[in-house]
This record gives sequence, structure tokens and C-alpha cells, in this order.
Amino acid sequence: MRFEASNHDRTRHVPVPVLRAGFEASGSGRWLMQTIVLHALDQVNGFRLQVQLADDRMRAGLQATESCLVTASADVVDTDWLSIARCRRSGVALAAAVPYGAIFGGLVAPLGQFTTLSELPGRRIGVIHPQDKNWLLLRAACRVLHDFDPDDACVRVDTGSKTASSELLVNGSLDAALLYWHQIPALVASGQFVEVCDLLDVLPVLGVPTVPSTFFVFSNALLDEQPGLVLGFAQAVSAAVSILRTDLLAWCAVTGLSVDQDGTQALRAKWLARISSAWDSTMQSDLHTLARCLGENNIPEGVFAPGFL
Repeated sequence: MRFEASNHDRTRHVPVPVLRAGFEASGSGRWLMQTIVLHALDQVNGFRLQVQLADDRMRAGLQATESCLVTASADVVDTDWLSIARCRRSGVALAAAVPYGAIFGGLVAPLGQFTTLSELPGRRIGVIHPQDKNWLLLRAACRVLHDFDPDDACVRVDTGSKTASSELLVNGSLDAALLYWHQIPALVASGQFVEVCDLLDVLPVLGVPTVPSTFFVFSNALLDEQPGLVLGFAQAVSAAVSILRTDLLAWCAVTGLSVDQDGTQALRAKWLARISSAWDSTMQSDLHTLARCLGENNIPEGVFAPGFL
């Protein structure tokens, strides 16, 4: 993190902290970041947001944005609580500070192939990586609902990125793919694909309410040294969420979609179901419960930063 002085502040020689945010160019987290910048919500809350866009490829076992945080080329990224737990177990001191949303994806298949999870055995399924929360959630749901584990009953194809998963599905190399939620409406709107399962819908099957899976994540050093900056960021995020939830045109502006475009309404409905301006105080306990359902029995101390959630 570095400091800059705005034109107004240079007259008073008051430095303004610059927060470097690393987000995937094709991800939905950047919508909130763009809204913060477009509406000057960073300035209102005492910092300047600098957004850096990355691709969605894995690097040394890390998502691209996680790699940016680990290498200190960004100060804040978005990732899920299971990834944070794995980073902490490997000695990387990161922590979830601000909830982002229930960022679960869905299983998509070519139209006419199959329509229920019970028909999965024997299929080739595209998965970003074996520890992806969507794959773990699909496995847990199939065990509970249909008494089989897709890891045993299906052919898992590790693609390394959500873009590659989508491309392999479209070109016919896969029978189905686990895609990020924002990829799905356009594919379904094409009339060639169907969403077999929205993974957000299987949470009740596992006895868990809708919970934020994904958080804005900082290093422990920044959380300790600049708590006011993190709180300012949290306030800017909350304001951005309120704008995008209530203003359809503002939402279309950052997504690059038009109101009457195929898939727009479906995409917005999915976004609204996943993004909230407030989360219940029991969410940490619920996330521990969900982690155990997904085979992650030991969430280390420090995954959730105290004082910000």
C-alpha cells in the first residue's frame, strides 16, 4: 500500500492512502470496485481505490487474485473462506475482513443431455480444481441426495480456470461443467444449455442457510497497521452494494449489459440472491458447519478478522 495526496489534500499536505485492489477482469467483484470508483465512494471514506485486473488462471495452486495478495502486488482481493483457511495452514497470514456474498456457482449441461443430479454418474465434468468449493458442494449434495460421490462416479476434468471450463463445455469436450454463477445466464439464454443445479439451492439440503462464502481479504499486517483504512473500505463496499441493489441502470453500467439484453434479468436475479448489504452474526458458525459438510474439518484460527465482520 502507498500514499498519494489528492489535489485538495496537497494544499494541506495530508496523505490519502491508496488501496490496491486485485480482481479478475471477468469476475463480478470488479462491479463493486467500479461502483466505488465511479461514485467516489473511496474518497468519501478517506482513501483512493486503485483497481488492478487479472486473468482467472491458477498460479502455484492459488487463484490469480490470491497470488496478487500473497506476492504483495495488491492489498485487497476477494476469495472464499476455504481458500483463506488453506493459505493460513500454509503459513500465509491472510484474513477475511468484509463479507462479499454467497458466491456459489452452478452445474451447466448441453440442452437435452440430462436435467437432474441423479443422472451424473459416468459424465465428464469440468472443474476448475479439485478443492474448488463448488465441486466440494456438488459432491456433498450428491452424497446426501443420491448416495453417490461424483469424485468416484464421474470423470473429473480439471480445467484450471472458469474461462477454460466454459470453453470446453461449449466445444463439446465436456458433458457438464461447474461454472461461476455470472457465466451461466448467457449460456442458458443461448438456448443451447441448461442449468442442472444452482448450488445456492443445495445449502438447505446440508442444513445450512444462505451464507457469504466469499470475502474481501487483507493481509494480517495491513489489518493490524491500518484498521481505519479497512473500515473505510467496508463502508464504501456497503454503499456500493446499496447503489447496485436499488439502481438497475447503475448495475447495467458496471456490468456492460443493457436492460433488454438476453440474460440480463436472469443475471441480475442471481446477483441479488447472492449479494446482501448485511449478514447475520451467526454466519461464522454456519460457515464452520458448511466447511465440515465439505470435508474441511479444521478451519484455522484467524480466518475471520475480528473487529470488521
